[in-house]
Amino acid sequence: MNLSVFMGKIYSFQLPKKIIFGTGSSSTVGLEAKALGGNRALLITDDNLRSSDLMKNVEENLLSEGLSIDFFSDIRSEPSLEVAEKVAEKARGGGYDLIVGVGGGSVLDMAKVASIAATNKKSMRQYLGVNLVEKPGLPKILMPTTAGTGSEVTHVAVITLLDEEAKSAIISPYLFSDVSIIDPRLTYSMPPRVTASTGLDALSHAFEALMAVNANPITDALALQSIGIIFKYLPRAYVSGDEESRFSMSLGALMAGMAFINSWVCLGHALAYSFSVKLGVPHGLSCGLSLPYAFKFNAPAIRHKLPQIAEKIDVNYREKISSPDDLEIFIFNRIMRLLDELNAPKRLREIGVSENDLAKIASKVLTFTRLIEKNSRPISEDDARRIVMDMW
Repeated sequence: MNLSVFMGKIYSFQLPKKIIFGTGSSSTVGLEAKALGGNRALLITDDNLRSSDLMKNVEENLLSEGLSIDFFSDIRSEPSLEVAEKVAEKARGGGYDLIVGVGGGSVLDMAKVASIAATNKKSMRQYLGVNLVEKPGLPKILMPTTAGTGSEVTHVAVITLLDEEAKSAIISPYLFSDVSIIDPRLTYSMPPRVTASTGLDALSHAFEALMAVNANPITDALALQSIGIIFKYLPRAYVSGDEESRFSMSLGALMAGMAFINSWVCLGHALAYSFSVKLGVPHGLSCGLSLPYAFKFNAPAIRHKLPQIAEKIDVNYREKISSPDDLEIFIFNRIMRLLDELNAPKRLREIGVSENDLAKIASKVLTFTRLIEKNSRPISEDDARRIVMDMW
């Protein structure tokens, strides 16, 4: 890593108060809840998990430490503002002193909403944006059941605005968890399509962390390690879902989350948001589709990082290129090959986008200013049009 490029800058690095990682670590949830002073917990999950053995184990663990439990499970993927308001109403009415979120990224985001809603009384729409939450929320424990979103280590809750066919977010340090418990066992039941989608989300986080203007030596180290893990283990997790691949993907996703929340995501997510809500494409698959094209555009701005990325993807990469000038196309092609291995879409036309839709998608990309401003290479309207055309 060439550290000289980081000299002369000041960086901040923030994470949840406590991260617990390892196979079987979910058994600590009761002790952690008690240590946070919890007596009455609101457990946020989804309907599929609500009656699962996984959830029964979490519930029993909490009950064994003397906590009483209530549930909210009416959560679907990519939750809307209306769902967030229902979560807020539930959190405000039950006299809870602890929030526990168990599920994928959507569930964990709604657990964060529940935490702040209990102590902040405005509508959730009024908190959309950066640092608009006025008070700390209830203590919260977040436990992911997927390997990809990174929500367990972020201070962001993503919310879909159905009326605008767009996504927004509540961003506040008050959304960081008090304890994040990452137990790979909780991901064992993920079906292949969810494994692919969430894994591609994690890979996008890692790449975009490297491509963001706020990238720093710590985020780069985490992102590069994550890329190496995901390229090695995601295809295996997708095909067989064996314990080693699940463990490795949980670790890779955690590292990617720790990286991007401290440097941010950028062009790739802006591209994904520009079409995913309208078409109903899962977030991870839309990010995966966008990733190679975002990388291709940004490669000139991160040329000094390309050898490190290539080595994480394939330690023998030097034998497969003629000169350093080939690194960009080598990495691009390997991302595309990974999408093939996961049966994931690589072109907008594959998900139903017509050529007539491209201008509208391109114009929407630049509306995500929070993301575009973080990109390492400035993006013009012409750039957006060319990228979207290339994606088609």
